[in-house]
Amino acid sequence: MGGGYTQSPGGFGSPAASQGGEKKGRTRAQQIVPCTVSQLMSAAQAEDVFRVGEVEVAQVTIVGIIRSTDKSMTNIQYKVDDMTAAPMDVKQWVDTEDPSVDNSVIPPDTYVKVSGNLRSFQNNRSLVAFSVRPLEDMNEITSHMLEVVQAHMLLSKPHNTMGGGGMNSSMVPTPRSGMGGMGISGSYSGASSMANNGLNPNQNQVLCLIKSCPEPQGISIQELKQRLSGMSMAVIRQVVDFLSNEGHIFSTIDEDHFRSTDQEA
Repeated sequence: MGGGYTQSPGGFGSPAASQGGEKKGRTRAQQIVPCTVSQLMSAAQAEDVFRVGEVEVAQVTIVGIIRSTDKSMTNIQYKVDDMTAAPMDVKQWVDTEDPSVDNSVIPPDTYVKVSGNLRSFQNNRSLVAFSVRPLEDMNEITSHMLEVVQAHMLLSKPHNTMGGGGMNSSMVPTPRSGMGGMGISGSYSGASSMANNGLNPNQNQVLCLIKSCPEPQGISIQELKQRLSGMSMAVIRQVVDFLSNEGHIFSTIDEDHFRSTDQEA
């Protein structure tokens, strides 16, 4: 991949040196960078410049659940929790002049993707959002976490390929707890290896659940459907068939129970 990389659905772009004769080697993300709240809260700050590791970030995306809302005449304020730190303050300005703009408030307990600019005022960090939208598919949560790993891995090592060493483990904090209700099991501590195994997010999610099942007979396809509420049974069966054909999993007591080939017998 060299120094740059193509844009992905996550919306992050290639790293590039800053202009204006600044210190050589300074890396700045030119487009939106997927992040966790923990990364944004712990980012180093110099005046109005924020850095996650060595990467300068301005426009970012986070994915989490709305814990509370507060609407005024001019803005809507949300507290968005992605389980990696305390909920983050998100402010979205209300357009009172354009009647075609939807200024409705998204209710609490809704999972959303927020795109905006990181700001700090009186030591309180927040996002000024230009987009807050409910998730259409819970798989977007898994995709976002993988994009966080990939984006910061590549931005942190702009002169290496993805295989040229892993990223600092502190770049992607493990969530405080499992994201209950989102159909995702376990933590993302192994996300960096998942990002390089050639599987798409759906396949990684199914494989992760199969690996996490301690039962000797493995996990049933019915339980997979219960845990993956955002994925249809047809898609799950298609993914299971693919993983089986590729040698990642095998059937056990019948054709509806599966174990990972990496698990001990």
